[in-house]
Amino acid sequence: MFASSPFPELLHHARLWLQAYALVLLMMGLGALAERRWPATLLQSRAGQRLNMAYAALYLVFVEAAKPLTAAASVAIVNAFGGGMVVLVSRGWGALASFVIVLLTIDLLEYAFHRLQHTWPVLWKLHSLHHSAVDFNVTVTLRHHWLEVLIKGCLLYPIVGVLFRVEPWIVGATSIVFMIGNYIAHLNLRVDLGRYVTWVNNPQYHRLHHSIRAEHLNHNFAQLLPMWDHVFGTRWIPAKHEWPVTGLDDGTQPHSLLGALSWPLGQHAEHDGLPVRKPVAVLDKEAK
Repeated sequence: MFASSPFPELLHHARLWLQAYALVLLMMGLGALAERRWPATLLQSRAGQRLNMAYAALYLVFVEAAKPLTAAASVAIVNAFGGGMVVLVSRGWGALASFVIVLLTIDLLEYAFHRLQHTWPVLWKLHSLHHSAVDFNVTVTLRHHWLEVLIKGCLLYPIVGVLFRVEPWIVGATSIVFMIGNYIAHLNLRVDLGRYVTWVNNPQYHRLHHSIRAEHLNHNFAQLLPMWDHVFGTRWIPAKHEWPVTGLDDGTQPHSLLGALSWPLGQHAEHDGLPVRKPVAVLDKEAK
């Protein structure tokens, strides 16, 4: 009777969620300390930050709940393609090369998917939740639509397994790099990197991607390495004092946890019918 009880498994997932959220709070706390010392913009909404932190907690619940489905989808997709086309070395200096290969591959996939999010209207409706944040700061890091967990987990990340047969610890090491980089990129931090501003994604470079200014639209999609923006012609090199206002161009944003969870379905009721910002492809088409 007790062997079939779901409670031990639920407790296990609850512990994993608690550990993950504790890490989120730690990263956001460290980021907040840096933002307080060297802020890019002042007088940001405390209510907005609390909303983002509460949403992050629920977002991680969905991440944990989706793990069985995304894992099953990954295994099915990888096995369907033979379990990895290229075997990567996992020892010695070869492991370092494997780490770099996996890192670059995931970063390229993230860049490609990010561009799709700004091109396909359905994906943009989900992704616009992230861009709706008027206050750009570390608490925005996990403000992504919860459906994106399934899309990326079932369709994007399995591509790495199809391409490479690699030890899990190497993939885990790359995930740590992306996690830290993601928090850093969303900091409300005024830091001047000078000639190195396009070497790695950073608060100023990524802030331009969230900008409401027309000239910044469709630029700086990089997740970690801006070299992809350079290769595919989407890079905007920020000027020394270029720290633009962020958000959607019509100011649409959720003001409650329910509004964030129901985005984009509930946004018109919550925001008096204001439309969300149109994706890049639609704007380009209308301009022509």
